[in-house]
Amino acid sequence: MRYLILSLIILLGLSSHAISGTRDPSVSDSKYIEYGQKHECVVRVSGKVKIKDSEETATFFGSGVIVRPRVLITAAHVVQNTETAYAVIGDEKIKIIGFACPNADQEKEVGPHDIAVCWLEKEVELDFYPELYDKSDEMGKICSLAGWGMKGTWNTGIIDSDGKKRAGSNFVDKELFKGMLVCSVDKEPYTSLEYLIGNGDSGGGLFIDKKLAGIHSCIFTDDGKLDSSKRDWSAHTRVSFHRAWIEEFIKIMEE
Repeated sequence: MRYLILSLIILLGLSSHAISGTRDPSVSDSKYIEYGQKHECVVRVSGKVKIKDSEETATFFGSGVIVRPRVLITAAHVVQNTETAYAVIGDEKIKIIGFACPNADQEKEVGPHDIAVCWLEKEVELDFYPELYDKSDEMGKICSLAGWGMKGTWNTGIIDSDGKKRAGSNFVDKELFKGMLVCSVDKEPYTSLEYLIGNGDSGGGLFIDKKLAGIHSCIFTDDGKLDSSKRDWSAHTRVSFHRAWIEEFIKIMEE
């Protein structure tokens, strides 16, 4: 693999220090916001998480993808060790009442099992629920990426937060990181809404042909600055690898 990995961070937003995607500085931010609105199934996830080696908790936020009326898929590290967690749809908070992860030790190391299937307290009605990507041909394909958090450009890195959902596009790299899908903005060709995710986007969706193909997990860098700038890359849990397990869990929960 060509990446010299000096730093790596899980994309969970704690308190106000969350980072979201950075955009092409030559493209208006309003276009990313408009595209984000089209990803109705990508919702905000928030709650309280236990602070390691402490009795205290901290407020966190991330993202998740509604794939069935009561089923949300997010990153495992978003919901593990939480006191409470909610899917936030508009002004409504819907409690996550249970979840399952394929690997209980995922939180100890970023890797290909950073995914969780969650059961919601009540149904979320959407016009469209994405199917799960079922092929192993993701590399080189164009994708869309959506999530919540702070804003910035590749040149500035993240700057501040306005609490708006943004989405952009990219190509899935032809190389993998620990079996995960990878995107970057360090080389051409660029898409019309070239985009890179960052902290606060944890659990959001990477979509190929309108199907959920990846779950946002982490960013890594070779310049020591994890700010979603041009020398950073993003890694996404591969949904096709977990599809059979996800569908079996959903079947059990819906019975």
